Amino acid sequence: MLYFAYGSNLSTKYVRNYTPSAVFVRRAFLPNFHIEFRRYSDNLKGGISTIIEAPGEMVHGVIYEVEPREIEALDILEKVPLGVYRREGFQIMGEDKKWYKADLYRVVKPEGPYIASKKYIGYMVEGMKEHRIDPSYAKRFFDLYDSVPETSDKV
Repeated sequence: MLYFAYGSNLSTKYVRNYTPSAVFVRRAFLPNFHIEFRRYSDNLKGGISTIIEAPGEMVHGVIYEVEPREIEALDILEKVPLGVYRREGFQIMGEDKKWYKADLYRVVKPEGPYIASKKYIGYMVEGMKEHRIDPSYAKRFFDLYDSVPETSDKV
């Protein structure tokens, strides 16, 4: 199955902890959304990302091919059974200008916004570098990583 990653799971090394079969397919885009840090992670000591509707904006990410049986492990990581995130199918535009149906995760009840978790942003930055995400898009997250303290309180 196809999975669209835009947050910490941009890092292949990180996502393969939960879905060892994950194979990069292509860079891709989710139109009319942007990323906000609207869920606080006690474990990561800061905000973690979700997508929020934003007409005219674009989320950059990657599509992975993942074995369907492994997506359950990702559901647990994303706390789907606890109702924190939900997995949904979206139409994602590949860098090849074709449309793909891919699953992604988004926060069920966004809160905050929160100061991003340094560790979480670190995975995003690692994945953006690895997959050569458009530098003009990635700059916001690189700058954010440089400005976030190691741990942050809820804001």
